[in-house]
Formats: sequence, C-alpha cells, structure tokens
Amino acid sequence: MAKRDVWVRVGNELVRGDNIVGITVNGGHSFNQSYKESYKLLMKVTGHRDPLAVDSGISCDGTGEDECRKQATALADSFVNTLAQAAAFPTGALIRLGSDTDNEGGGSSGWDITVLG
Repeated sequence: MAKRDVWVRVGNELVRGDNIVGITVNGGHSFNQSYKESYKLLMKVTGHRDPLAVDSGISCDGTGEDECRKQATALADSFVNTLAQAAAFPTGALIRLGSDTDNEGGGSSGWDITVLG
C-alpha cells in the first residue's frame, strides 16, 4: 500500500492510518436488563499503550448475539478495505465511522471517506 496522509478518527483522536497495526472486536456484554454495552472496535495504534476504541453502535438484547458479533466483525473487516481505498487517493483522506441515519436496520452504515486537498 502506498504511503499517503490517511487520517482516522478513533474516538476523540485523529491518528495516522499507517500507525494502526491491529483491530479487534470487543463488547456486547449485558450489565443488567436495561443496559447493553455495544460492540467496540479496538485499534492497536503505534505509540499508544492501550488500544483506542470506536463504538460500533451495534448492540443486542441477548437474542441474536452471534449475528450482532458478525455485524461488528464485518465492520472491522470493512475498515481494512476502507483504509486501503483511502490510501489510493493522491491527496490523502480522512476516515470516520459513518452515521447510522442512512441505515434502515439501525446499525452503522459503515465508514465515510473524505478526500483531503
């Protein structure tokens, strides 16, 4: 992958895409009947001791947890594809998790790329 200025919004931080060295899916735990934790995408970033978290917005009510985990894993996989696409832009890009307003299913619509320059 060519080296480009690709920036990624991870929680409250902007990090360079080439500093992200890993991504895992975590969460979906129930703390009580009224609160369900959504799945988090944990990104291991060079220079950060602990992984940085992106809230996927995907949570389950206890039924269909396998399907929810699959959705969160697919979102993590699509991040890798989005990062590769963004690296192809000659002027660089910004990647951030898209809003869920575009998706009828209530989950996230995926990743948004903004071309820089």
